[in-house]
Amino acid sequence: MTKLRVGIVVFAMLLMGAAGANGQEMALQNSDRVVFYGDSITAQRLYTRFVEDFVLTRYPLMHVSFWNAGVPGDTVYGGYTGDVPTRLKRDVFPHQPTVISMMLGMNDGYYMAFNPKYFEIYKDGYRKLLDSVQAGPPAARITLISPTPYDEVTHGTEFAQYNDVVSHHAAFVKELAASSHLVFSDFNLAETNLLQAGTRENRELSALLVPDRIHPGEASHWVMAAALAHTWGLSPIVSSVKLDAVKGKLVTAENTQVDSLKQLLIVNGLSAPRYTLQIDAKKVASFTREQLASGVNLALISTPMESQAKGVDGIELKRTRLDEARFILCIEDPKAANEDDAGKAIEAKDAALAEEQRKAALPKPHRFELIPE
Repeated sequence: MTKLRVGIVVFAMLLMGAAGANGQEMALQNSDRVVFYGDSITAQRLYTRFVEDFVLTRYPLMHVSFWNAGVPGDTVYGGYTGDVPTRLKRDVFPHQPTVISMMLGMNDGYYMAFNPKYFEIYKDGYRKLLDSVQAGPPAARITLISPTPYDEVTHGTEFAQYNDVVSHHAAFVKELAASSHLVFSDFNLAETNLLQAGTRENRELSALLVPDRIHPGEASHWVMAAALAHTWGLSPIVSSVKLDAVKGKLVTAENTQVDSLKQLLIVNGLSAPRYTLQIDAKKVASFTREQLASGVNLALISTPMESQAKGVDGIELKRTRLDEARFILCIEDPKAANEDDAGKAIEAKDAALAEEQRKAALPKPHRFELIPE
Protein backbone atom coordinates (compact mmCIF):
# COMPACT_ATOMS: atom_id res chain seq x y z
CA MET A 1 0.00 0.00 0.00
CA THR A 2 1.32 3.42 -0.95
CA LYS A 3 1.77 5.60 2.09
CA LEU A 4 1.78 9.33 2.40
CA ARG A 5 3.80 10.48 5.35
CA VAL A 6 3.52 14.09 6.32
CA GLY A 7 6.19 14.55 8.96
CA ILE A 8 6.58 17.85 10.74
CA VAL A 9 8.36 18.97 13.84
CA VAL A 10 6.29 21.51 15.74
CA PHE A 11 7.17 23.33 18.90
CA ALA A 12 4.94 25.94 20.47
CA MET A 13 6.33 29.45 20.73
CA LEU A 14 3.79 31.05 23.03
CA LEU A 15 5.36 34.45 23.40
CA MET A 16 5.22 36.88 26.28
CA GLY A 17 2.69 39.58 25.60
CA ALA A 18 1.04 37.59 22.82
CA ALA A 19 -2.38 38.71 21.67
CA GLY A 20 -5.32 37.43 23.63
CA ALA A 21 -8.58 35.89 22.49
CA ASN A 22 -9.86 37.26 19.19
CA GLY A 23 -6.87 39.60 19.04
CA GLN A 24 -8.06 41.62 22.04
CA GLU A 25 -5.47 43.00 24.42
CA MET A 26 -4.78 40.69 27.33
CA ALA A 27 -5.62 41.95 30.80
CA LEU A 28 -2.54 40.17 32.18
CA GLN A 29 1.00 41.30 31.47
CA ASN A 30 4.43 39.87 32.04
CA SER A 31 5.53 40.18 35.71
CA ASP A 32 1.93 40.68 36.92
CA ARG A 33 1.12 39.70 40.50
CA VAL A 34 -2.48 38.49 40.83
CA VAL A 35 -4.47 38.15 44.06
CA PHE A 36 -7.88 36.44 44.14
CA TYR A 37 -9.95 37.96 46.97
CA GLY A 38 -13.15 36.26 48.06
CA ASP A 39 -15.03 33.87 50.31
CA SER A 40 -15.15 30.06 50.55
CA ILE A 41 -15.82 29.64 46.82
CA THR A 42 -12.48 31.31 46.09
CA ALA A 43 -10.98 29.40 49.04
CA GLN A 44 -11.89 26.13 47.29
CA ARG A 45 -8.79 26.90 45.22
CA LEU A 46 -10.25 25.46 42.04
CA TYR A 47 -11.15 28.20 39.54
CA THR A 48 -8.05 30.05 40.71
CA ARG A 49 -5.88 26.98 40.07
CA PHE A 50 -7.43 26.43 36.65
CA VAL A 51 -6.90 30.06 35.60
CA GLU A 52 -3.23 29.73 36.50
CA ASP A 53 -3.15 26.56 34.39
CA PHE A 54 -4.60 28.54 31.48
CA VAL A 55 -1.81 31.09 31.75
CA LEU A 56 0.98 28.54 32.21
CA THR A 57 -0.05 26.34 29.29
CA ARG A 58 -0.81 29.13 26.82
CA TYR A 59 1.82 31.70 27.75
CA PRO A 60 4.67 29.69 29.31
CA LEU A 61 7.20 32.44 28.73
CA MET A 62 5.16 34.97 30.69
CA HIS A 63 6.04 35.30 34.36
CA VAL A 64 2.78 35.84 36.28
CA SER A 65 2.43 35.10 40.01
CA PHE A 66 -0.85 34.20 41.72
CA TRP A 67 -2.06 34.24 45.34
CA ASN A 68 -5.35 33.05 46.80
CA ALA A 69 -6.94 35.31 49.42
CA GLY A 70 -10.22 33.47 49.83
CA VAL A 71 -11.59 32.93 53.36
CA PRO A 72 -14.61 30.72 54.12
CA GLY A 73 -17.65 32.65 55.32
CA ASP A 74 -16.30 36.05 54.32
CA THR A 75 -18.56 38.99 53.48
CA VAL A 76 -17.80 42.45 52.12
CA TYR A 77 -17.00 43.36 55.74
CA GLY A 78 -14.62 40.46 56.37
CA GLY A 79 -15.19 37.44 58.58
CA TYR A 80 -13.76 35.15 61.19
CA THR A 81 -10.12 35.76 60.28
CA GLY A 82 -10.46 39.54 60.47
CA ASP A 83 -12.28 42.59 59.15
CA VAL A 84 -11.53 44.16 55.77
CA PRO A 85 -8.60 46.33 56.94
CA THR A 86 -7.03 43.28 58.60
CA ARG A 87 -7.64 41.08 55.57
CA LEU A 88 -6.20 43.57 53.10
CA LYS A 89 -3.16 44.35 55.23
CA ARG A 90 -2.41 40.66 55.88
CA ASP A 91 -3.65 38.79 52.79
CA VAL A 92 -3.51 41.22 49.86
CA PHE A 93 -1.17 44.21 50.06
CA PRO A 94 1.98 42.31 51.14
CA HIS A 95 2.00 40.63 47.72
CA GLN A 96 2.12 44.03 46.00
CA PRO A 97 -0.54 42.91 43.51
CA THR A 98 -0.86 44.50 40.09
CA VAL A 99 -4.17 42.67 39.51
CA ILE A 100 -6.87 41.95 42.10
CA SER A 101 -10.06 40.01 41.46
CA MET A 102 -12.94 40.30 43.93
CA MET A 103 -15.86 37.87 44.30
CA LEU A 104 -18.16 38.30 47.31
CA GLY A 105 -21.89 38.10 47.86
CA MET A 106 -22.88 34.53 48.66
CA ASN A 107 -22.84 35.07 52.44
CA ASP A 108 -24.02 38.67 52.53
CA GLY A 109 -27.76 37.89 52.43
CA TYR A 110 -27.48 35.74 55.58
CA TYR A 111 -29.36 32.87 53.91
CA MET A 112 -32.82 34.37 54.25
CA ALA A 113 -35.34 35.84 51.83
CA PHE A 114 -34.50 39.16 50.17
CA ASN A 115 -34.40 42.03 52.62
CA PRO A 116 -33.80 45.57 51.25
CA LYS A 117 -32.05 46.51 54.49
CA TYR A 118 -29.36 43.84 54.09
CA PHE A 119 -29.06 44.61 50.39
CA GLU A 120 -28.18 48.22 51.20
CA ILE A 121 -25.67 47.02 53.80
CA TYR A 122 -24.09 44.80 51.15
CA LYS A 123 -23.87 47.60 48.59
CA ASP A 124 -22.42 50.04 51.11
CA GLY A 125 -19.87 47.50 52.30
CA TYR A 126 -18.86 46.56 48.77
CA ARG A 127 -18.26 50.21 47.81
CA LYS A 128 -16.15 50.74 50.95
CA LEU A 129 -14.18 47.56 50.25
CA LEU A 130 -13.53 48.71 46.69
CA ASP A 131 -12.38 52.12 47.93
CA SER A 132 -9.99 50.45 50.38
CA VAL A 133 -8.56 48.18 47.68
CA GLN A 134 -8.10 51.07 45.26
CA ALA A 135 -6.35 53.11 47.95
CA GLY A 136 -3.91 50.34 48.75
CA PRO A 137 -0.29 50.20 47.73
CA PRO A 138 0.34 49.83 44.88
CA ALA A 139 -2.61 50.78 42.70
CA ALA A 140 -3.84 47.56 41.08
CA ARG A 141 -6.03 46.76 38.09
CA ILE A 142 -9.26 45.39 39.53
CA THR A 143 -11.65 42.76 38.18
CA LEU A 144 -15.07 42.47 39.83
CA ILE A 145 -16.67 39.01 39.65
CA SER A 146 -20.37 38.42 40.25
CA PRO A 147 -21.13 35.83 42.96
CA THR A 148 -22.11 32.41 41.68
CA PRO A 149 -25.77 31.41 42.03
CA TYR A 150 -27.26 29.63 45.00
CA ASP A 151 -28.49 26.49 43.25
CA GLU A 152 -32.26 26.17 43.47
CA VAL A 153 -32.39 24.77 39.93
CA THR A 154 -31.04 21.23 40.04
CA HIS A 155 -32.18 19.83 43.41
CA GLY A 156 -34.56 22.11 45.23
CA THR A 157 -33.61 24.49 48.01
CA GLU A 158 -32.68 24.66 51.66
CA PHE A 159 -33.09 28.42 51.98
CA ALA A 160 -36.13 29.29 49.89
CA GLN A 161 -35.69 32.14 47.38
CA TYR A 162 -32.09 32.73 48.41
CA ASN A 163 -30.93 32.70 44.82
CA ASP A 164 -33.04 35.83 44.32
CA VAL A 165 -30.86 37.50 46.95
CA VAL A 166 -27.64 36.40 45.27
CA SER A 167 -29.03 37.54 41.90
CA HIS A 168 -29.55 41.03 43.34
CA HIS A 169 -25.93 41.00 44.55
CA ALA A 170 -24.69 39.86 41.13
CA ALA A 171 -26.64 42.60 39.35
CA PHE A 172 -25.21 45.22 41.70
CA VAL A 173 -21.63 44.05 41.11
CA LYS A 174 -22.18 44.26 37.35
CA GLU A 175 -23.57 47.80 37.66
CA LEU A 176 -20.74 48.86 40.00
CA ALA A 177 -18.12 47.56 37.57
CA ALA A 178 -19.72 49.48 34.71
CA SER A 179 -20.06 52.73 36.65
CA SER A 180 -16.50 52.43 37.98
CA HIS A 181 -15.04 51.46 34.57
CA LEU A 182 -13.65 48.22 35.97
CA VAL A 183 -13.25 44.83 34.33
CA PHE A 184 -16.22 42.55 35.05
CA SER A 185 -16.56 38.78 34.80
CA ASP A 186 -20.04 37.28 35.05
CA PHE A 187 -19.68 34.01 36.95
CA ASN A 188 -23.34 34.19 37.92
CA LEU A 189 -24.54 34.09 34.32
CA ALA A 190 -22.04 31.39 33.31
CA GLU A 191 -23.06 29.14 36.20
CA THR A 192 -26.78 29.81 35.80
CA ASN A 193 -26.57 28.80 32.14
CA LEU A 194 -24.63 25.68 33.14
CA LEU A 195 -27.21 24.66 35.76
CA GLN A 196 -30.10 25.16 33.36
CA ALA A 197 -28.39 23.24 30.58
CA GLY A 198 -27.42 20.46 32.99
CA THR A 199 -30.99 20.11 34.20
CA ARG A 200 -32.25 19.78 30.65
CA GLU A 201 -29.68 17.10 29.84
CA ASN A 202 -29.66 15.04 33.03
CA ARG A 203 -31.34 16.32 36.17
CA GLU A 204 -29.82 13.68 38.45
CA LEU A 205 -26.23 14.33 37.39
CA SER A 206 -26.73 18.10 37.23
CA ALA A 207 -27.20 18.11 41.01
CA LEU A 208 -23.45 17.40 41.24
CA LEU A 209 -22.60 20.75 39.64
CA VAL A 210 -23.17 22.52 42.98
CA PRO A 211 -23.51 19.62 45.44
CA ASP A 212 -24.42 21.66 48.52
CA ARG A 213 -26.19 24.44 46.53
CA ILE A 214 -23.46 26.92 47.55
CA HIS A 215 -20.02 25.60 46.58
CA PRO A 216 -19.58 24.74 42.89
CA GLY A 217 -18.09 21.35 42.07
CA GLU A 218 -14.89 20.94 40.08
CA ALA A 219 -16.67 20.84 36.70
CA SER A 220 -18.42 24.11 37.53
CA HIS A 221 -15.11 25.71 38.51
CA TRP A 222 -13.79 24.89 35.03
CA VAL A 223 -16.65 26.92 33.59
CA MET A 224 -15.87 29.77 35.99
CA ALA A 225 -12.19 29.64 35.07
CA ALA A 226 -13.06 29.72 31.38
CA ALA A 227 -15.28 32.75 31.98
CA LEU A 228 -12.48 34.62 33.75
CA ALA A 229 -9.93 33.57 31.13
CA HIS A 230 -12.25 34.93 28.43
CA THR A 231 -12.76 38.16 30.37
CA TRP A 232 -9.01 38.60 30.65
CA GLY A 233 -8.52 37.94 26.94
CA LEU A 234 -6.60 34.69 27.33
CA SER A 235 -6.59 32.81 24.05
CA PRO A 236 -8.35 29.40 24.09
CA ILE A 237 -5.94 28.24 21.38
CA VAL A 238 -2.73 26.56 22.48
CA SER A 239 -1.52 26.34 18.88
CA SER A 240 -3.04 25.94 15.44
CA VAL A 241 -1.48 24.68 12.19
CA LYS A 242 -2.92 24.43 8.66
CA LEU A 243 -1.06 22.45 5.98
CA ASP A 244 -1.50 22.13 2.21
CA ALA A 245 -0.91 18.46 1.37
CA VAL A 246 -0.96 19.08 -2.39
CA LYS A 247 1.73 21.76 -2.39
CA GLY A 248 3.54 20.35 0.61
CA LYS A 249 3.70 23.65 2.43
CA LEU A 250 2.63 25.43 5.56
CA VAL A 251 -0.46 27.63 5.13
CA THR A 252 -0.86 29.17 8.59
CA ALA A 253 0.64 28.68 12.04
CA GLU A 254 -0.70 30.35 15.18
CA ASN A 255 1.23 30.32 18.46
CA THR A 256 3.67 27.78 17.06
CA GLN A 257 6.73 27.42 14.89
CA VAL A 258 6.79 24.67 12.25
CA ASP A 259 10.06 23.18 10.99
CA SER A 260 11.00 20.28 8.71
CA LEU A 261 7.79 19.92 6.72
CA LYS A 262 8.38 16.88 4.52
CA GLN A 263 6.41 14.81 2.05
CA LEU A 264 8.15 11.60 1.16
CA LEU A 265 5.74 10.95 -1.73
CA ILE A 266 4.19 13.70 -3.84
CA VAL A 267 0.42 13.21 -4.24
CA ASN A 268 -2.49 15.32 -5.38
CA GLY A 269 -4.02 15.51 -1.94
CA LEU A 270 -5.19 13.25 0.83
CA SER A 271 -6.74 10.43 -1.19
CA ALA A 272 -7.02 7.65 1.41
CA PRO A 273 -10.32 7.45 3.34
CA ARG A 274 -8.64 7.50 6.75
CA TYR A 275 -5.30 8.45 8.26
CA THR A 276 -3.54 7.53 11.47
CA LEU A 277 -2.00 10.41 13.38
CA GLN A 278 1.24 9.61 15.16
CA ILE A 279 2.91 12.05 17.53
CA ASP A 280 6.46 11.27 18.53
CA ALA A 281 6.12 7.84 16.84
CA LYS A 282 3.04 6.90 18.92
CA LYS A 283 -0.47 6.50 17.52
CA VAL A 284 -2.86 8.97 19.11
CA ALA A 285 -5.92 9.00 16.82
CA SER A 286 -7.48 8.12 13.49
CA PHE A 287 -9.23 10.64 11.25
CA THR A 288 -11.09 10.64 7.97
CA ARG A 289 -9.75 12.82 5.19
CA GLU A 290 -12.87 14.98 5.58
CA GLN A 291 -12.08 15.55 9.25
CA LEU A 292 -8.52 16.48 8.42
CA ALA A 293 -9.71 18.85 5.69
CA SER A 294 -12.03 20.67 8.07
CA GLY A 295 -9.54 20.66 10.96
CA VAL A 296 -9.17 18.52 14.09
CA ASN A 297 -8.98 19.68 17.68
CA LEU A 298 -6.15 17.80 19.36
CA ALA A 299 -7.27 19.13 22.73
CA LEU A 300 -10.06 16.52 22.64
CA ILE A 301 -7.72 13.51 22.48
CA SER A 302 -4.87 12.16 24.56
CA THR A 303 -1.57 13.57 23.29
CA PRO A 304 1.93 14.21 24.65
CA MET A 305 0.89 17.87 24.94
CA GLU A 306 -2.03 16.88 27.19
CA SER A 307 0.37 14.86 29.35
CA GLN A 308 2.62 17.90 29.63
CA ALA A 309 -0.32 20.08 30.66
CA LYS A 310 -1.40 17.52 33.26
CA GLY A 311 2.10 17.58 34.67
CA VAL A 312 1.91 21.35 34.99
CA ASP A 313 -1.46 21.06 36.74
CA GLY A 314 -0.11 18.34 39.04
CA ILE A 315 2.52 20.78 40.31
CA GLU A 316 -0.17 23.45 40.61
CA LEU A 317 -2.19 21.08 42.80
CA LYS A 318 0.80 20.65 45.13
CA ARG A 319 1.17 24.43 45.34
CA THR A 320 -2.55 24.75 46.07
CA ARG A 321 -2.24 22.31 48.97
CA LEU A 322 0.75 24.22 50.32
CA ASP A 323 -1.24 27.44 50.16
CA GLU A 324 -4.10 25.84 52.06
CA ALA A 325 -1.66 24.56 54.68
CA ARG A 326 -0.21 28.07 55.04
CA PHE A 327 -3.74 29.41 55.62
CA ILE A 328 -4.45 26.82 58.33
CA LEU A 329 -1.09 27.34 60.06
CA CYS A 330 -0.67 31.09 59.80
CA ILE A 331 -4.10 32.72 59.40
CA GLU A 332 -6.82 30.59 60.96
CA ASP A 333 -7.18 30.73 64.72
CA PRO A 334 -5.63 29.28 66.71
CA LYS A 335 -2.44 29.90 64.79
CA ALA A 336 0.40 27.40 65.02
CA ALA A 337 3.03 28.21 67.65
CA ASN A 338 5.79 28.06 65.05
CA GLU A 339 3.80 29.84 62.33
CA ASP A 340 6.73 32.05 61.25
CA ASP A 341 9.04 29.11 60.64
CA ALA A 342 6.27 27.09 59.04
CA GLY A 343 5.29 29.99 56.78
CA LYS A 344 8.87 30.49 55.63
CA ALA A 345 9.28 26.78 54.91
CA ILE A 346 6.07 26.74 52.89
CA GLU A 347 7.11 29.83 50.94
CA ALA A 348 10.48 28.26 50.11
CA LYS A 349 8.87 25.01 48.94
CA ASP A 350 6.31 26.92 46.88
CA ALA A 351 9.03 28.97 45.20
CA ALA A 352 10.89 25.79 44.27
CA LEU A 353 7.71 24.25 42.87
CA ALA A 354 6.92 27.42 40.91
CA GLU A 355 10.33 27.23 39.23
CA GLU A 356 9.81 23.54 38.47
CA GLN A 357 6.37 24.36 37.07
CA ARG A 358 7.66 27.06 34.73
CA LYS A 359 10.26 24.65 33.35
CA ALA A 360 7.58 21.96 32.91
CA ALA A 361 5.43 24.41 30.92
CA LEU A 362 8.13 25.40 28.43
CA PRO A 363 7.41 24.52 24.77
CA LYS A 364 8.71 21.18 23.52
CA PRO A 365 9.25 19.93 19.96
CA HIS A 366 6.96 17.16 18.66
CA ARG A 367 7.00 15.12 15.49
CA PHE A 368 3.63 14.63 13.75
CA GLU A 369 3.04 11.95 11.08
CA LEU A 370 -0.08 11.20 9.02
CA ILE A 371 -0.16 7.65 7.67
CA PRO A 372 -2.91 6.32 5.36
CA GLU A 373 -4.70 3.32 6.82
